[in-house]
Amino acid sequence: MFRMICLFMLAMAMSLPTAWADGQARYIHLEPAFVLNYGSTGRMKYLRTEVALLVRSPEAASQVSRHRPYIRNNLVMLMSAQEPDIMNTAEGRESLRQVALDEVRALMLVLEGNEYVDELYFNNFVVQN
Repeated sequence: MFRMICLFMLAMAMSLPTAWADGQARYIHLEPAFVLNYGSTGRMKYLRTEVALLVRSPEAASQVSRHRPYIRNNLVMLMSAQEPDIMNTAEGRESLRQVALDEVRALMLVLEGNEYVDELYFNNFVVQN
């Protein structure tokens, strides 16, 4: 039985396309989820969000993964500086997403000479005011 399972898994692995050869994008999830407070006045406000970065090559995945702590730090600083009017509207969240993408691209350009990141997505976005 064990041998049969191993053979099945080997056959499945061999049938998968070679990584990156299919031209499809890969996602780098910045884990763990971001949990932070934001806003400058009034009572504490909290955000919990998960962020994924879209890359299109093994080199991009490697370089972005290598700088994951620095990327997380900059995103924490960016998101914690936001005000409720940004965090509580769809338009504000989309604006924040674009600014966060620009931040990550600029960071990678400085560190590696290439932006590497094609998109940034919020997998969820929960605020408590």
